[in-house]
Amino acid sequence: MIEENNRIFEQVKAPVLRPIHPRGVLWVGIAALLTAISILAGWDTTGLWLLITAGLYICFRDPVRVMPIANSIAAAPADGILTRVARAAWPAETEMDGEATCLTINPRFYDVHVLRAPATAALTHAQHVMGQWGSNVFDKNSPGNERAVFLFKLDDGRMIAMEVIAGGMAERMRATARSGDRLSLGQAMGYSAFGGEVRLYLPSGIEVIAQPGQRMIAGETAIAALDAESYGHGEVSNDVNLGVLPNSAGYSF
Repeated sequence: MIEENNRIFEQVKAPVLRPIHPRGVLWVGIAALLTAISILAGWDTTGLWLLITAGLYICFRDPVRVMPIANSIAAAPADGILTRVARAAWPAETEMDGEATCLTINPRFYDVHVLRAPATAALTHAQHVMGQWGSNVFDKNSPGNERAVFLFKLDDGRMIAMEVIAGGMAERMRATARSGDRLSLGQAMGYSAFGGEVRLYLPSGIEVIAQPGQRMIAGETAIAALDAESYGHGEVSNDVNLGVLPNSAGYSF
């Protein structure tokens, strides 16, 4: 009977309880403490604190991800919706010339906000640009917004970049990866909480295999083929069925 109860508890816990990112433990803990105090004191704000605690937990949860086996692909660096694929200039901080293919991912509040390495590569540049007082945080293109820029060097020498732009509430961007680090595909490298925008910049010769409007799961969803021949035997197209890859959207929440 005890073993059966433990098995049921594990089944219930698996889809509901997720690890919390270390940076979120303090925030969730404070909100939970205030919720407990509100309950014991009989305050009318108990419902509000319960909602805040649940919201913070959702925002800072850090579920285990199953990374694609093939290193010939790039995976989504953030959860959210792929809203745009277009040619654009590289971020100025990368000092890269010309244009790149820019893929824009918009995380929603209830998405996981942990950032992950888009490919197995060396992190050659990481820069955090602080936001300016009075900047338009609701306009992702505002030059005064808080941003983080990362430049990666693939094993074959090609470069890819990632830009994380804050938007919405306040400064809350943290990177755990540093210049010189060697990162594996899907490895956690920081977080950006409460919304924002993530842009991935790819050089010529890398084929985008994700579609605008597609749901992205960081570290799992294949977003581009780094080596078209090894990925799809030379026949990679935008119609590739990503369902054959380990994109377990259901287990991430």
